[in-house]
Amino acid sequence: MIQDDPNSILSTWTPRKSPCQFSGVTCLAGRVSEINLSGSGLSGIVSFNAFTSLDALSVLKLSENFFVLNSTSLLLLPLSLTNLELSSSGLIGILPENFFSKYSNLISITLSYNNFTGKLPEDLFLGSKKLQTLDLSYNNITGSISGLTIPLSASLSFLDLSGNSISGYVPASLTNCTNLKSLNLSHNSFDGQIPKTLGELKSLQSLDLSHNRLTGWIPPEIGDACGSLQNLRISYNNVTGVIPDSLSACSLLQTLDLSNNNISGPFPDKILRSFGSLQILLLSNNFISGEFPTTLSSCKSLRIVDFSSNRFSGVIPPDLCPGEGSLEELRIPDNLVTGEIPPAISQCSELRTIDLSLNYLNGTIPPEIGNLGKLEQFIAWYNNLAGKIPPEIGKLQNLKDLILNNNQLTGEIPPEFFNCSNVEWISFTSNRLTGEVPRDFGVLSRLAVLQLGNNNFTGQIPSELGKCTTLVWLDLNTNHLTGEIPPRLGRQPGSKALSGLLSGNTMAFVRNVGNSCKGVGGLVEFSGIRPERLLQIPSLKSCDFTRMYSGPILSLFTRYQTIEYLDLSYNQLRGKIPDEIGEMIALQVLELSHNQLSGEIPFTIGQLKNLGVFDASDNRLQGQIPESFSNLSFLVQIDLSNNELTGPIPQRGQLSTLPASQYADNPGLCGVPLPECKNGNNQLPPGPEEEKRAKHGTTAASWANSIILGVLISAASVCILIVWAIAVRARKRDADDAKMLHSLQAVNSATTWKIEKEKEPLSINVATFQRQLRKLKFSQLIEATNGFSAASMIGHGGFGEVFKATLKDGTSVAIKKLIRLSCQGDREFMAEMETLGKIKHRNLVPLLGYCKIGEERLLVYEFMQFGSLEEVLHGPRTGVVMLEILSGKRPTDKDEFGDTNLVGWSKMKAREGKHMDVIDEDLLSVKEGSESQEGYGGVIVKEMLRYLEIALRCVDDFPSKRPNMLQVVALLRELRGSENNSHSNSS
Repeated sequence: MIQDDPNSILSTWTPRKSPCQFSGVTCLAGRVSEINLSGSGLSGIVSFNAFTSLDALSVLKLSENFFVLNSTSLLLLPLSLTNLELSSSGLIGILPENFFSKYSNLISITLSYNNFTGKLPEDLFLGSKKLQTLDLSYNNITGSISGLTIPLSASLSFLDLSGNSISGYVPASLTNCTNLKSLNLSHNSFDGQIPKTLGELKSLQSLDLSHNRLTGWIPPEIGDACGSLQNLRISYNNVTGVIPDSLSACSLLQTLDLSNNNISGPFPDKILRSFGSLQILLLSNNFISGEFPTTLSSCKSLRIVDFSSNRFSGVIPPDLCPGEGSLEELRIPDNLVTGEIPPAISQCSELRTIDLSLNYLNGTIPPEIGNLGKLEQFIAWYNNLAGKIPPEIGKLQNLKDLILNNNQLTGEIPPEFFNCSNVEWISFTSNRLTGEVPRDFGVLSRLAVLQLGNNNFTGQIPSELGKCTTLVWLDLNTNHLTGEIPPRLGRQPGSKALSGLLSGNTMAFVRNVGNSCKGVGGLVEFSGIRPERLLQIPSLKSCDFTRMYSGPILSLFTRYQTIEYLDLSYNQLRGKIPDEIGEMIALQVLELSHNQLSGEIPFTIGQLKNLGVFDASDNRLQGQIPESFSNLSFLVQIDLSNNELTGPIPQRGQLSTLPASQYADNPGLCGVPLPECKNGNNQLPPGPEEEKRAKHGTTAASWANSIILGVLISAASVCILIVWAIAVRARKRDADDAKMLHSLQAVNSATTWKIEKEKEPLSINVATFQRQLRKLKFSQLIEATNGFSAASMIGHGGFGEVFKATLKDGTSVAIKKLIRLSCQGDREFMAEMETLGKIKHRNLVPLLGYCKIGEERLLVYEFMQFGSLEEVLHGPRTGVVMLEILSGKRPTDKDEFGDTNLVGWSKMKAREGKHMDVIDEDLLSVKEGSESQEGYGGVIVKEMLRYLEIALRCVDDFPSKRPNMLQVVALLRELRGSENNSHSNSS
């Protein structure tokens, strides 16, 4: 029964009218021949019982609705059907085995974006002699179709099984589909080699095998199908070998995507001569070598070229254009390309993106590049480009990204550049630019990222940067800037909302975790570049760039309310730190080190709740560390060394967990981790009177020195014996521990370890715990878990494995071995454990201790005898969070969600219009029977969809759009009220 008709499509479906007058119904000779209700937004539990008698119905289109529809009801459809479209309609269950043979008149079947499960029957196509189109894409079909039986000369011309979990070999029987024009098997788990017999499909126009697990070489026989082939996609597999010369026969080819494989060898330059129709050429992330193809200009229709992360060498052909007059994107980062940027590239008048990063280009930036009126991205970081920035760049009115860091550019930033009013990302870091930082940056109304670090800029920081209401990332480190820090910089609270900034970028923040290079790190455009490439570059490798952050979270930083990253370190700035910095509420990184700043640290900085890095070392700061710093709960790095600070270090929060080196060379500073403050406060060194009294006391006590010396000699002899005994026992213990460590590599170990030698476990401050922290050694944990054997493992999740251990005193504990993450250092780990140790709640399992050994981190929790709350709740398939309640699924499950989680999966289903896939079938189960029961079931569907809507609002990507708890309660109460009314009406 339909429970919701938001567009009133069914308002005309009344008993008083003829069905031929119903909306969406078409009749021939007074009989219903077509029903089309696609995209109507209908919802409810439906069946096809009423359609059985429509023996003239040939077309049924119900796509993009929110039904609950069991797959077995497909067998209730009339046999007259020729065209069936039920994509995104809420179908669930296994595809009936005899469906195709029963409905032999079907010509086109579209059942994509539903929830079909199970394995496809091997006799799927037997009896379906008229079938031309079959679309089962984006369901949950599993199993192998290697044995699929397809009769010879089948009429099938379109087959789409993409977006499922089908495994096994690509079936050889597909060659019997002699009329097949489009074959899409992408986004599955097919393995084995690409069948040579696919070359026998002489009518094939589109072949998509991307995102599988295929291996082996691209068979040369594929070229036999080139008479009609227009699209060939084999990306994201494990294909090896060389690109076959036989592809030169594909003269009609429009798309060739071989990216993200392990293809090697030189690129066959000659095949491009026949690619007159080619529009998209994607070869990124392979190991293709050889000269940059000079015949690329033969591809007159080419729009997109992506050679990223290969081993192409040679120079960019000077005659690339005008042959490439339609070229829009040229991406060749992370290769071995040399020479200069050819001035003739300006003849590619349609160019929107040029990415030449991480190559060996030299020479100057040609001024002719200013003729590319449609250019949006000019990216050429890490090359050997020299000379001045050409003023002609100012003619690029559509320019959004100018990323030229790590080159040899000189001179000043030309004033003409500021005519680029749409620029969003400017990166000139690590060049040799001079002059003052131009005040005209203040006129760039869309500027979000400005990186000018490691140059030779002089003068003051222009106050006009405070007018850049979209600026959230400012890096001016390592220059010769003077004067005071302006009170306003970048985006300010209350600025209008940002939209669309940096939306087309792939950003990565490469963080410098060592001391060999200045600054915190840098933001780079990382599209198409392998992360390991950074470690292969000598000048970057010396900077100890061992952490790289990327992904969607980083790309959202432009939506922050204020500036988020501010690095002014290694300059000659004077004066005080402005109090107004405390108003930059989104600030996460504040670098002010190695300047000449004086005065006190503003207490307002303690209001920056998101601050993670604060470095003000090597300045002339005075006064005390503000007590407000105790509130900086996300602080993972702080350095206040080499200043003139005094007084006690605040003992609350993270500050006391830092090493003493972070406070070094502040003569008046005291408190953990430095020596204790005398009388609870800092005490100055004794004056002249105190020294006189101390000298008199020394004279009076000198007679006892001889006696004390004799006692000490006797005690020393005893101590030597004790130390010797302890050393013997220590050697024996170390040998035993080494034996235990060796047991970790035994076959019964349930996990892998990365350990060089045993170290003492770290210890959390006992004062922060509810009970005395157990002093555990790693060797004791090995013994208590029998070498972390599989038998002792009691669970695993998104953050690591969990083992049960019984200690010698009989206490049972749970040990979680965390997944190794390179993005977290030892000090950050200690700080996080310090915070966790302070948390006390009756519904949280107490943390008893932790230890670090090698690169491994382990947490020791109190063992919960009856399992976790999750296990108890998921027994009856319910949950504590709305999405868990609705779906009956665990929040993290690799088998269920792959690399995402319940939230991400639910959002994806909602975007695809497959809302009903999220809802647990057990919640929708209604006994067959009376109309009241059927009506009640429809009410349940409506309620569940409303619950899902509220749940998705609570996990919206934009925090500002999420309802607060009061709003959530109000929404649920409102829903509860309508639920009661609906139940009473259906009764």
